[in-house]
Amino acid sequence: MSAAIGGEAFAPANGIRLCYETFGDPTHPPMVLIMGLASQMVIWDDDFCEMLAARGFWVIRFDNRDVGRSTTFPNARTPGLAELVLAHATRLRFRVPYTLRDMAADTAGLMDALGIASAHVVGASMGGMIAQEMALAFPGRVRTLTSLMSTTGDPRLPQAEPKAVRVLTKKTPPDRSGYLRRFVESWAVIAGDGFPFDAERMTRQGAASYERGINPAAAARQMLAIVASGNRKKALRGLRVPTLVLHGTRDPLIPFAGGVDTAQAIPGARLIPIDGMGHWMPREVWPRIVDAIARHASASPP
Repeated sequence: MSAAIGGEAFAPANGIRLCYETFGDPTHPPMVLIMGLASQMVIWDDDFCEMLAARGFWVIRFDNRDVGRSTTFPNARTPGLAELVLAHATRLRFRVPYTLRDMAADTAGLMDALGIASAHVVGASMGGMIAQEMALAFPGRVRTLTSLMSTTGDPRLPQAEPKAVRVLTKKTPPDRSGYLRRFVESWAVIAGDGFPFDAERMTRQGAASYERGINPAAAARQMLAIVASGNRKKALRGLRVPTLVLHGTRDPLIPFAGGVDTAQAIPGARLIPIDGMGHWMPREVWPRIVDAIARHASASPP
């Protein structure tokens, strides 16, 4: 059963409840969009989703577990910064509330609830990692994979720039004005300086996120899920899902080398560099990104 709130609805998935929204004609091939770290589905702009839908896809965006209006985990242990740093540096195993594989199973569960046997799966940043995990765990459910500004998890790859780490590890203010200020500041840093930064757009997205409900503790839990999920590179070498990799050449959070590594790891994968793009999709590059995703999906058998 699902319950609608405006254009949004809820569906059971993998033992939890996910909030989702769709664009386009349900009779068209489904395309599932997976967002990144502690980011709500509204970061996939309405206009961006409509552009994909106009290319002949039924587009589904959703809140990952622990963010937005999907199930949160207020009683789950939340790691501190020191533990996150230690986990990242040593790759020691820590007890975690959930992993990226759990989040991949969430996505498959949402597809079950919507009656979708298989879909084109597009993931951005951590969402790209989840999409990779989904293609590995549920290859029959993924028609095509698009990994956007993401990585294999190989610890030998270049790491995030210090300015990106600093802005993402700052405490999130609970009040609306403080939250919006931090939200825009964070995106301005990780967006890089290759394109003009649209502060007005990000303020709108920040306001929408705040009004839907924020959960700052989720960021630490999801960071730990990324670390705990380890290096997918060896497993990805056995993947037989048609794959497109899109990555900005000036990404300060997940450097361009992460996209190159992903494309090299997956047999037959195609890499499209987006010159000047940071860890953000400026409106100026939407037509190119949408066209690349649509062509990739349309070229694969249904």
